[in-house]
Amino acid sequence: MLVAQAATGDVLFASIDEQRATAVAAIAAALAPDIAVIHLPSSDALPGDEAPASPGNIGCRVAALRRLRLAAGTQTVLLVTTAEATAVAYAEPAAFDTAPPGIRVGDTIDLAAFAETAAAVGYVADDRVDEPGEVAILGSVIDVFPADHAMPVRIAVADGQVAAINAYDPVTQLTIEPKERIEIGRASEPDAVDGVSILAHLPDASLASDPGAELRRTRFLTIAEEARRLRQGGAAIPVIDDARWTKEAGARSTVALDAAPPPPPRFAERRDPARAFGRFAKGVVEDGRLLLVGSPRDLRFIAARLERATGIVAEPVASLADAIAAPAGRAMLLTAPVDRGYVHGELTVVAGGDLLGGRAGEDERGAATSDALFGEFGELRIGDVIVHEDFGIGVIAGLEPLDEGDAIALDYAKGGRRLVPVTEADRIWRYGADADAVTLDALDGSSWQKRRGAIDAAIAESARELAAIAAARDARTTDRIEPDASVYERFASGFAFTETPDQARAIAAVREDLASGTPMDRLVVGDVGYGKTEVALRAAALVALAGRQVVIAAPTTVLVRQHLELFTRRFEATGVVVAGLSRLSSPAEKKRVKAGLADGSIHVVVGTGAVAGKGVDYADLALVVIDEEQRFGTADKAKLHGLGAGHVLTLSATPIPRTLQSAMVGLQTISVIATPPARRQPIRTSVTIFDDATVRTALLRERGRSGQSFVVVPRIEDMDPLAEKLARLVPELRIVTAHGKMPAGELDDAMVAFANGRGDVLLATNIIEAGLDVPRANTMIVHHADRFGLSQLHQLRGRVGRSGRRGQVLLTTAEGATIADATLKRLRTLQAFDRLGAGFAISARDLDLRGAGDLVGEAQAGHMKLIGTDLYQHLMAHALRAARGEAVDLWVPELHLELAACLPDDWIPDMGVRLSLYARLARLPDSAALDAFEAELEDRFGAMPAAARDLLDIARIRAMARAIGIRRIDAGQAAIALTPRKPGDAAPEGLADKNGRWLLKDAIADPVERVQRVRDLLEAIE
Repeated sequence: MLVAQAATGDVLFASIDEQRATAVAAIAAALAPDIAVIHLPSSDALPGDEAPASPGNIGCRVAALRRLRLAAGTQTVLLVTTAEATAVAYAEPAAFDTAPPGIRVGDTIDLAAFAETAAAVGYVADDRVDEPGEVAILGSVIDVFPADHAMPVRIAVADGQVAAINAYDPVTQLTIEPKERIEIGRASEPDAVDGVSILAHLPDASLASDPGAELRRTRFLTIAEEARRLRQGGAAIPVIDDARWTKEAGARSTVALDAAPPPPPRFAERRDPARAFGRFAKGVVEDGRLLLVGSPRDLRFIAARLERATGIVAEPVASLADAIAAPAGRAMLLTAPVDRGYVHGELTVVAGGDLLGGRAGEDERGAATSDALFGEFGELRIGDVIVHEDFGIGVIAGLEPLDEGDAIALDYAKGGRRLVPVTEADRIWRYGADADAVTLDALDGSSWQKRRGAIDAAIAESARELAAIAAARDARTTDRIEPDASVYERFASGFAFTETPDQARAIAAVREDLASGTPMDRLVVGDVGYGKTEVALRAAALVALAGRQVVIAAPTTVLVRQHLELFTRRFEATGVVVAGLSRLSSPAEKKRVKAGLADGSIHVVVGTGAVAGKGVDYADLALVVIDEEQRFGTADKAKLHGLGAGHVLTLSATPIPRTLQSAMVGLQTISVIATPPARRQPIRTSVTIFDDATVRTALLRERGRSGQSFVVVPRIEDMDPLAEKLARLVPELRIVTAHGKMPAGELDDAMVAFANGRGDVLLATNIIEAGLDVPRANTMIVHHADRFGLSQLHQLRGRVGRSGRRGQVLLTTAEGATIADATLKRLRTLQAFDRLGAGFAISARDLDLRGAGDLVGEAQAGHMKLIGTDLYQHLMAHALRAARGEAVDLWVPELHLELAACLPDDWIPDMGVRLSLYARLARLPDSAALDAFEAELEDRFGAMPAAARDLLDIARIRAMARAIGIRRIDAGQAAIALTPRKPGDAAPEGLADKNGRWLLKDAIADPVERVQRVRDLLEAIE
């Protein structure tokens, strides 16, 4: 292990990528706090990228090298970095001797001198400080974002002294916590022209690396050399070439990393993870040591469950070494971000992930985004229009108490009210519309039952047709596409980034589809800038390198031009011929390309809908990629699908409702890329009136940080008046215009020139929404935003903030304009969904508001409008399973436990929060999900009261009963009776069979003890 080796001397570890380096450094620092674990990140400036490394990245690297300089010779060091970082040249170690400026409360400070000092170490003056490397002096207040810190600070100055230092939130600009002292780390790097390797900074270190790290280093050097060649000797990142590295590294000892020790059981996959873990832990501590590792919340939850189940009390330890040295029979806790445990000798390490699965560590990383398909649209709120499966459309009025717990009060037509026990909340589905836009059902059930019967029949018919279509598709076969693996891997190595986990899964899924022998029809959904194009490139490479042809269809000539440049560059050394076909192609060029496609000499064609036009024939077409699917019309997409390619790959950030619905019900396979690129930050979005001062400030601020801006209008007629206004507001800025009525060549030239940095502001219509990549653009002002659709606005928003800087979007409306409520709600939706990866959630919201239409026919107002999106999805999923011949079981066990249980209002006072939690609880599928829910409740609201714990026990009993086929449970003071679903099943040992029920004649007066006895019985039956 690295930690054990570092205990005996300095070690430099080169990881295969930045993500793993970050994880290894965090784990090592937690397990061995006595060792100086230093993480040196690689530069986020790519070879050949004109944009420099971000100030935050520079700050972290300078701080790491400074810390390394201080620790060398005085403390054992584990330096964790990446293969790419070992290929870069650094300034001499002595360049990091100078301490960064430090400020403490009570220090004397000169504002002018501080501004000069900040500028000298690379800080940029700005009026709003929200990114590393920025500083603002506002009267007697200094806002500064230290380049090596996670949060900016606000320094209050009074009478020439520092009166207070407070960290604040960069988004809200509100204070978070006070600080006594702050260091202003460098935002610029020392000169490394005559640089040294990283080995010079740690002279006596042993070397360790991941398998494959050397290949990553070589790939980086190859890309750097290619960038230098393309720039014809211009500025390039200084590197340490292979010969120099081999010579220096050859003089060091190396550390061989042992194979990973065996892991403990994966408790999260058991039916009752907590009980399985309790039994395992008891066995371990009898003659060994048990160490629990994970996030603070995970440890609180696991330790509490361990003590409750076994009586074993786990105590904190400071390090892994302390755990190893502890006497046998002890259980211990250590906060460390380890995702999988291991068994090493007499020490058994169990991680939070072993017990909680994918829910482990959520307190540190935030809520997972990979569940982006449905976001939070299943959530219930007071005032929501809902559909109850038995009673129809009503409105949630709130919660009311019943004898055995709370009930959800539903209001219906004619003053009707129905109380639904919270344990039956899974029969309530959010409708999606506003209360004043629907007609509520009456509680007599007549109108709803009649409608529901017709809808069930129609959904079943649609499901049969969809299943038939899917079955016909699955029955088709095509040639397997499997190119030479080494040639494909060489192509893949040209990707200058590390694939995000979701991106890697999407690429693997596409590769598997193409090699399956079955036609692929896959939808890849990923937010703007999340790496969908690389998935298309890999798919194209797999097909073209296997000798087949590929079509890349894009909706605009600008996007075609950008894709053509990218695909041509990536396929340059592979022998694959790439060509373009669009309205910008000359007649001679069109003739040449068509001939090349017909005879097979052109392998990849990038174009608009022209690729499916008359006179375009393909020699051996195997794959069609449809980029920005939502921008193509139905007829155009039908032509592309009709080209006869065996495989279709569709890409979109905000798929249209019909496409989204098609994927949700399984007609298309789907990959979701929800993981943002490492440097990507959420875009600040606000809704406001068009104000001259605000617009001028925003545009000048962007220019002040060497960036570019977009100003977008809905109509060409809006451009001239706004161009005149902008000329008056910001005469110092260069304004470029672009719209759809410009000659095609002129339009493309203007937009590509802006993308290359010529111009400060691009005034355009929404023509820019599809694919224009302007890395320096971080500000967008959308005027008359009320005239755009949700998906349009999200696509537009994706044009900014594509580098490491935070983007901002102002959605403006005309002063005095009357905005319809529905329109304002649309704008507020975009403002609310300003997190990374919101595109899918916005599409789901669009589906919620508009409906998907009939997937089989052409009607645009499908049955979804009659019963709401959520219930429609639920019914359609089950109808599809039935249509495929699969068993569909919708039953829920009936429980009579004589135990009152609820989420007490003195524990969770907010009724709306309790309602939302009840709705979630009713749909949790198993004990693992219930354990995670319990951990969340304790983390959010504190120690769990008995009534809440009883509620979760009842939910666990329901989940266990369903899993083993118990239809009904009656638990009274004299006996417990279990009714199996299958009559005639023999009663388990210890239970008497009477009239189709299994009886346990135990007199248990305490209802809590009875419930526990029921759990024991069900577990024994399992």
